[in-house]
Amino acid sequence: MILPDAEPPRPARPTVVTVAFWLQLAAVVVLLGLIGLVVAEAVHYDGQIDRALRLVPDADPMEVSDERMSNIFMAASIGVPALLLAGWLAATALPVRRGSNTGRILVFVAAGAQLLLCLAQGCSGVFLIPLALAAGATDPGFDPSGDVPPDGADWQESKFLHTLYSQGDPPDVVFAAGGIAVLAVLALTATVVLLLALPQANRYFKPRHPASPAFGHPAPMGYGPVVPPGYMICPDPALHLAHPHTEPETTAPTGPGGSAGATTSGTESVD
Repeated sequence: MILPDAEPPRPARPTVVTVAFWLQLAAVVVLLGLIGLVVAEAVHYDGQIDRALRLVPDADPMEVSDERMSNIFMAASIGVPALLLAGWLAATALPVRRGSNTGRILVFVAAGAQLLLCLAQGCSGVFLIPLALAAGATDPGFDPSGDVPPDGADWQESKFLHTLYSQGDPPDVVFAAGGIAVLAVLALTATVVLLLALPQANRYFKPRHPASPAFGHPAPMGYGPVVPPGYMICPDPALHLAHPHTEPETTAPTGPGGSAGATTSGTESVD
């Protein structure tokens, strides 16, 4: 019989892991709310495009298509990453609560990806500054802050775009709610990572084997012999107990008179 490798006992779930679990679910709820807000705003803007098209039936189909594609692109650029992050955090919440170290690592990966995405979006505007400076160097008459093209010609906005943009921008509460949701997700995710990285959480996710006496040493009172995992154990240890050594008894062959010979035990009879 071979003893299987016994898993180390897992300690009770610490409070920090429980708090991290609920904060992770809160981040999922906020992300779902942000996705709903993005979808609602995209549907609202698509309705504005339809109203402008009814007011300007002879609008350029290319302009209408560009506005619709721009609306879809903006909604997807925000909604798809939020949906992926919400699914990621929701899928790893229960494994983290149960003590899965793989789930905890996946939470760390999600937090790192979220930070990189926010940095990329924040720095995208900075990357356009060298392009604007290069354009100014090649054309001294170019003013990026002006509304007039470099050739001096007046730019005429189409009637469709004028009608569309005159319907008003989204309410300020939409931008405020979106910004608060993004900051809340960042704060919740950072708090979850911090809690899961604490020492008490680390002991919960990486339990250690209890120290056992060396093989061959006597076991503590009340316990069986200490045997390393994977070693053979005889099913009947009594067979290995020490027995006194005895020589086999031999019987002398029958003599001519038919009488049995004397029994000897390792010695010969002397007449």
